Amino acid sequence: MTMRHAPEMDVESLLSREGRVRLTLLQLLRLYLDPGALFKDASRGTASVQAHARDYNRRMRWMLLPYIRRWILISASFFAGIAPAEAMSLIPAAALAVGCSISLIVIGVTAIGYFLLGASD
Repeated sequence: MTMRHAPEMDVESLLSREGRVRLTLLQLLRLYLDPGALFKDASRGTASVQAHARDYNRRMRWMLLPYIRRWILISASFFAGIAPAEAMSLIPAAALAVGCSISLIVIGVTAIGYFLLGASD
């Protein structure tokens, strides 16, 4: 499965409220949860296009901080639900533990991306 990236103009237009009005609920959910949704693909195009995308991504790295906070809240919610769910059955508790683990991975990868975007070449 390959991930499709939005065209560069779409990424910048999604920063405004007007640009998000036409999105479906599923697209809005992805935008809310995916830390990379508002960044440009710096691995495609000519060297100048890649450089422009890298500069844009470095300028916009501040956007990763709300995603980190959001995923910390999600992880804490999953973690807090493990013990009560364990009282009911092991299956929901295991599902919450897996969700907590996945959210911790998202937090770690997003934090690494934030620090790498801040590093100089």
